[in-house]
Amino acid sequence: MRSLVIFFFVLGTITGANARVKAVKDIEAKVDTFSIVNSYLQKLQRLVEQRDSMSIVMSYPGPNAYYYQILSAPTLYSSPLHQMMNNTDSIFSDKQLQTLYYINNMLAKLYAKHPELVQQTEENVKDKGKFRDDINEKINVKEKLSEKVAEASLSPTLDEGVQVVTRRPNFWKTSGRSYVQLSQAHFSDNWWQGGENSFSGNLSLTLQANYNNQKKFRWDNTLELRIGAQTSPSDTKRSFRPTQNQLRYFTSIGYQAYKSLYYSLQIEAKTPVLPNYKPNTDDLTTKMFSPLEIFVGPGMKYDFQWGKKKRFRGDFNVAFVAYQLKYVGVDELIGQYGLDAGKHFKHTFGPTATLNTNYNICDQISWRSTLSWKSNYHYTSIDWFNEINFKVTKIINAKLILNPKIDDSSSKYRNSNGKYLMFKEDLGISIDYNF
Repeated sequence: MRSLVIFFFVLGTITGANARVKAVKDIEAKVDTFSIVNSYLQKLQRLVEQRDSMSIVMSYPGPNAYYYQILSAPTLYSSPLHQMMNNTDSIFSDKQLQTLYYINNMLAKLYAKHPELVQQTEENVKDKGKFRDDINEKINVKEKLSEKVAEASLSPTLDEGVQVVTRRPNFWKTSGRSYVQLSQAHFSDNWWQGGENSFSGNLSLTLQANYNNQKKFRWDNTLELRIGAQTSPSDTKRSFRPTQNQLRYFTSIGYQAYKSLYYSLQIEAKTPVLPNYKPNTDDLTTKMFSPLEIFVGPGMKYDFQWGKKKRFRGDFNVAFVAYQLKYVGVDELIGQYGLDAGKHFKHTFGPTATLNTNYNICDQISWRSTLSWKSNYHYTSIDWFNEINFKVTKIINAKLILNPKIDDSSSKYRNSNGKYLMFKEDLGISIDYNF
């Protein structure tokens, strides 16, 4: 029995030992070889970097004179005291100023905590004099650089056949703008307020030629043509009648007096272009050169540009005494325009003023205006032409024209209330072209 127990004990011991040996082998087989290799490669990389850093020649800064205050014997300097009293800011973009600030700060702490270490003052150091006598010796340069430079010709050499051409600047600036405006109205036969079917069109052409020599002399020229027509079904004599009918030329010769202020000579001439008749009659109301109005006068001109990006600009012309000529070539129109019977000319004198403005309200809306006032001390004429453009595309605009006018030079200008106030409004789509 005892032998049997000993046999089983020895057998269990051997079996347990074999199991432990197998477990150890399994653990050894599961060791992560990738981490070992990675660690080894990192070690090699560090060795390479260490080798490279040892081969680099390091540059060390040379002696810096700014450190003399902390490297020499403790001395009472004035700069730390000034820095503490003035509460100097420590933020400097210059490194040397930062260095001086920290040096002064350390010296101030030394003076406050260990004044017994301070052996001398800044004045004592200055009284000792300089260390070398040859530092302040004046250096006399006897040689001139110009004597060492070989003489050379500064004249350019040109090939044969080269011609020098001198071009004068062009002081003329020309521009133009034009548009065609169309509008249409239709009413049914039973429209409760009545009305006439109509179609209207306006043509405008403005040419400008301005001379400016960029010194004191300017000469501005403007030629403007405005023609408009509208169908008139109720007129049995004519199918169309003019709604706009004017040819205008304006010139201003200026000599600069002060900045934007000029002495000027202004000339303006305007006349209707197309003949116009009273409805259903052959009675003529206007014709070319009937009337023809000319205004000539010396005065002043002021140019201005206001607002952000100079969106509002223009000029103001005033003539205190202007010569005014009115000519009527058709005999039957003489009386309508205030001329004496049998006379084709009328000469008067009086003040005139003209204000031209151009306001770019935004990229899509602009407002151009001309306000003129004329008088001969017997009658007054005020004409205010406004053109407001609403940009749709590059060439297509919605255009609104407002033109109030007061003219008491003729009785035919009275309205139904006996007033001389006239008003014209036009709204339509236009095709614009600027050049």
